[in-house]
Amino acid sequence: MNKYKYLKTDLKNGILNIELIRKKSMNALNTSTLDELKKVFIEASENSKVKIIILHTNEKNFSAGADIKEKPRKKTRLEQWQKNYGKECIEAILSTPQITICVTNGYTLGGAAVIATACDFRLGDKNTIIGYPEIVLGMNLNWLGLPLLQNLVGSAKTKEMVISGLNYSTDELSKYNFFDEIFDTNEKLETINKWTKKFKSRSPLASQMIKRSMNVLAYNHAIAIMHMDYDQFLLTQNYSDS
Repeated sequence: MNKYKYLKTDLKNGILNIELIRKKSMNALNTSTLDELKKVFIEASENSKVKIIILHTNEKNFSAGADIKEKPRKKTRLEQWQKNYGKECIEAILSTPQITICVTNGYTLGGAAVIATACDFRLGDKNTIIGYPEIVLGMNLNWLGLPLLQNLVGSAKTKEMVISGLNYSTDELSKYNFFDEIFDTNEKLETINKWTKKFKSRSPLASQMIKRSMNVLAYNHAIAIMHMDYDQFLLTQNYSDS
């Protein structure tokens, strides 16, 4: 029996498939979905049988991002500040020692794009649309989204994408290293198999040591600087400069 409401998981031959299944809401990331994602990555990190993690969906869109329709529970500012489901989810993905691969399709927006960038590799269906619309709602990007994106596409493109709030196709992002491979829809399984084959036979110990070292090189300075990105979000979410 699947123990998650918004995820479907399957572990076979060392490969853990995590599927987003919140169909009616375009896989929008409500707090329960984010909490489930955090838990499944933490559990996987503690399971020596898991060598590779694939995050994907069989729905039309990978995810519309944070669920802005979710009715928030009334909380004090202190309670809001103490609990950030999205950032906890991203931290769980980043700290997972196994190789993580995110397979995107359709709309992959806001927090969903941040989740994709937190994974080690990104495979994108040609119909994928990437966007960071937070600024359109008057908010800054948090969940470590800025350094994760900058690490892939560089500072100038990161500023363009996040400040404009526009959507970008795979064609537009192909020269900026956002994706490790772009595939046709009917080639999804073949592409996933090709990428898992690259890593499956390699030593898990050596692979995980290399990944940990690379993540320290890539993100530790950024994490030290961006510890306040959720503070900025709390300040901007109810702010209007008009």
